Amino acid sequence: MVSESMQTAIVLGGVTALLLLAVVTFYPNDFTPPQTQDGINKFNSVEEIKDFLKENTQASYWNGGLMMETTNMAVSKSVSDTAGSAPESQTSSSADDFSTTNIQVEGVDEADIVKNDDKYIYTLSGNTLSIVDAYPADNAKLISNITIDGNPQELYITDNTLVVLGNRYMDHIAPASPEIDIGLAKEMMPQMRSSTYAFAETYDITDKKNPKNIKTVSVDGNYFDSRMIDGIVYIIATQYTYYHDDIMVPKIATTAEGTTTNKTLEVYYFNMPDTSYSFTTIVSLDTKDSTKDTDGKIYLLGATSNLYVSKNNIYAVYQKRLPQRYFYERMVDDVVLPLVSTTIKNKITTIMDSNKSEWEKEQETGDILEEYTETLTDEQKKELETTAQTSMETFEREIAKETEKTIIHKIKIDNGNIDYKKTGEVPGHVLNQFSMDEYDNHFRIATTTGRITRMGAQTSANHIYVLDSELKQVGALEDLAPGETIYSARFMGKKAYMVTFVKIDPLFVIDLSNHKNPKVLGKLKIPGYSDYLHPYDENHIIGIGKETEVAESKNFVWQQGVKLALFDVTDVENPKELSVYTIGDRGTDSYALHDHKAFLFSKDKNLLVIPILLAELDETKYADELPEWAYGEFVWQGAFVFNIDTNNGIELKGKITHADEDDDTLLKSGWYYYGSKYSVKRSLYMDDTLYTISNGMIKANDLDNLDEINAIELPVSETYPKYLVY
Repeated sequence: MVSESMQTAIVLGGVTALLLLAVVTFYPNDFTPPQTQDGINKFNSVEEIKDFLKENTQASYWNGGLMMETTNMAVSKSVSDTAGSAPESQTSSSADDFSTTNIQVEGVDEADIVKNDDKYIYTLSGNTLSIVDAYPADNAKLISNITIDGNPQELYITDNTLVVLGNRYMDHIAPASPEIDIGLAKEMMPQMRSSTYAFAETYDITDKKNPKNIKTVSVDGNYFDSRMIDGIVYIIATQYTYYHDDIMVPKIATTAEGTTTNKTLEVYYFNMPDTSYSFTTIVSLDTKDSTKDTDGKIYLLGATSNLYVSKNNIYAVYQKRLPQRYFYERMVDDVVLPLVSTTIKNKITTIMDSNKSEWEKEQETGDILEEYTETLTDEQKKELETTAQTSMETFEREIAKETEKTIIHKIKIDNGNIDYKKTGEVPGHVLNQFSMDEYDNHFRIATTTGRITRMGAQTSANHIYVLDSELKQVGALEDLAPGETIYSARFMGKKAYMVTFVKIDPLFVIDLSNHKNPKVLGKLKIPGYSDYLHPYDENHIIGIGKETEVAESKNFVWQQGVKLALFDVTDVENPKELSVYTIGDRGTDSYALHDHKAFLFSKDKNLLVIPILLAELDETKYADELPEWAYGEFVWQGAFVFNIDTNNGIELKGKITHADEDDDTLLKSGWYYYGSKYSVKRSLYMDDTLYTISNGMIKANDLDNLDEINAIELPVSETYPKYLVY
């Protein structure tokens, strides 16, 4: 990928700088790009791991590596469709209809900070887990709470079992470091190190007033993500490792009935160089049987970037970049040499083919290029600059498909068993979990290659690839919306919907009925963009993102308020924006833009609820005309409640806040949203009652008129930070 400095040089007309940078870090032409290794291997000792890391880590040459991120997935049903039903043993005090966490794949539950069933709400507030008897709302009350050590992050509930997931930290003394000066003496000093381990606390909540901890599972590394399928929780933890460190293979520790057992797992790997490596540990926890042994697998992958989970497979993906030398070699051949005269070309080639050091080659080639550009007239320099800009963008767009790769590891899961299956790769990088999908025994993935910058470089392009069960590519749709990047994607059966953006929002409708021949059916260009797409029904899509306005310079856009849109895709060749609702001015934000679990939708109830931080412009603060960059002031935070249907579109029904409406200072400070315990994060419903949840409160309102029914204060532990981390 071309560096920012190079792009700046191009745009500013630095022809000499462009040619000089093109040959910096030039390497011999016998380099062969590494290929994906499909075979899986197993280490037999810690020394083998260290030797592998030392031999394969390419930190000085590679860009990028393996990273996992919690991001979003694609759901085939709405919240109302996936809502649970009350058990047969329900009493009159439980709801007949209730919402559950907004998930991507039916049957694959995702952990969240709030869970509920037909009667109770379970929520994490800092280090405190609270259980609230929420139904009926007028009798709602807090019935128990637990303070959990460490950093609890998410939870699951299933039947009468609750699982809390998070991280804990432990300081320990590492082996002595090399000699360091201490006054006049030199000593071998021990080092204090902090270790992180992921934990899963399992509670029996048969008696909601007295939850009982029945099992704790810990695994070395950072808690990354998890899924629950048929009562089995699959936990993913990652731990960076380096060959010059003392290699510590992750262990699983299980504590039950006062006894702790430790287990060391086997470590598997693939023969692929990378920038850095991490242990990715996948552990299965059976919530139906607390006596069942906890087991798992460790894969030496690096740092995983995204995760998609179907009912049968985990797809762990990460970005691999080829060494910079590969990029530069190709760039010199394809961009630099065609720009110069035959004489200069021969001189550069002679230098590069010589046995001189790389530094000498760079210096001598740089001198030749500088002398060459000084011989050009101003008109010739301008012409060369234009040609170089065009050639560079074309080159970078094409080379990105070779230098930017997403590696896909397919791992089969079945009733707690974990079994590695296949490895595949596609060009580009993945936005989030919703950019991936498994359907009809095929894996579909949307990626972006290249990039866009305010300096004028637009080398990005977008693609969809279809892979078979062996992760072999069988179909591709490439080079969509050149110069733009993917902002959201959603796979729904035989179709995919994708939003790309740079200055305007094209919504693409893509046909995936033929695995070998995906194709664009239609597209719609409108202002703004969508960060998240959610199915309304098979012919309509809901989008949430930002409204935008093109800057006076025309080079970029200013984000404005939060935008809700309802798209009609009945006519796939001519999608329409059926309804739009814009909230607030520049600065308005929502948790739902970053986390799909904050998005509550029910088609049956015509209900849409999202948390909003409202920012509004105060025009009296500007003496002259309102500047285009003007940023609104925070004036309110809470839940916006909408009616939504295809006849009337999106209509605001009302707003609910947990804040004291009279506290103007707090509301306008911004600290309210990013740190107040009364910042609304989630919402859910039970029958005709809407519940909104912040760290410090659960508020119940009548769904018909939004009148307040009850408000329950929640305890927040003192260790809860005074700032919010998404």
